[in-house]
Amino acid sequence: MENLNQPTEPLLPEMETEPDVLFGDCEALDAGSLFRGMLPESVKFFDLPLLERLHRRHYHMIRLRGSFRLAKLLRDYRPQLLRSESCQSPNGRTSIERLMFSMGDDVYVVYDLPELLVYAPTPEAATEAVARLQPYRKPETRKPSFKLISIAGNHASTQLVTVAQSAPLNEDELRLHYGADFPHWEAEWIAKLRQRRSGVSILHGPPGCGKTSYMRSLTVRLIGSFEFYYIPVSAFDLLSTPSFVNFWLEQKIEGRGKRRLAILEDAEELLLPRDEGSRAKVSNLLNIGDGFLGEHLNLHLVVTTNVPIRQLDAALLRPGRLMGTREFGRLTRPQAEALAKAKGLPLPDQQDFSLAELYCGASTATALNRNRTIGFTA
Repeated sequence: MENLNQPTEPLLPEMETEPDVLFGDCEALDAGSLFRGMLPESVKFFDLPLLERLHRRHYHMIRLRGSFRLAKLLRDYRPQLLRSESCQSPNGRTSIERLMFSMGDDVYVVYDLPELLVYAPTPEAATEAVARLQPYRKPETRKPSFKLISIAGNHASTQLVTVAQSAPLNEDELRLHYGADFPHWEAEWIAKLRQRRSGVSILHGPPGCGKTSYMRSLTVRLIGSFEFYYIPVSAFDLLSTPSFVNFWLEQKIEGRGKRRLAILEDAEELLLPRDEGSRAKVSNLLNIGDGFLGEHLNLHLVVTTNVPIRQLDAALLRPGRLMGTREFGRLTRPQAEALAKAKGLPLPDQQDFSLAELYCGASTATALNRNRTIGFTA
């Protein structure tokens, strides 16, 4: 194993040395300004060995995304392991976060959740190393899922969450649950999602009337062409802050040409008439729908709210601003009778019903709506 404590040349060389292999004769350039633009603002301890080995050398990098059989990779290349970082949970389960291997001939492999980075002195060597690593990739799954986004400081990360729904809703099911005209509305709305680069849609109505269950079914039916995200309202700045540009660029690469759709649940603070506290957020929401921000993100945004649409900010409701709106209302007695008959459900003695009341009973439905923390994942 290589000695990690051996002396290395300084990170910022004096400019009177030989011309740089990448930039040619740099004598006319200011060294400080040049290298400040090349180097990261901060260097983690884990990165130092790699920076030392690659500094002022030819190298080519290939990025492998996906899931990997890390335990097998560690067993097979244990003698080449230079560094590792892992995390142990309270129950004693260890998860690997970062690994670094020296594969010989100046080829280095770094695992940095969730990707493998291959560095080599020539493109051919990098390609050869990638071929050796391919057997350690896990096959992609096609299970319906969405990416739950979280933010820590200026860093955004995603966690893949599988949608627990056995089958998508067909047209008959849509009519039973959401009204006779719903399949026609949905067909027109999905056509707009496929045609336009970005836009904002609002699903509104009382709690328990099917907004969340409908969005879950949509992830099942559109898995092949859309990448779904769940963004907590507290993380809305992810869509409007310049520091997250790289995050969305990476997501675009990862999506391999799929369109992107993000869900924000219970987003009243983004939709109600603007005051001093919410003015910027409402403006950014509008810009995502039909402004430069939306064109850059290439992202459709679906926002749900329990507030009647007439109470929302008037600027949102101007013609052409919204790509789609739909009210998820309570079922009338005849509608509830048709659904109860089709599903074998008991029908309480009342005049109108939410879907939650039909499927869970009124008292249980009330408790579920009160205790729900992330409804889309429930």
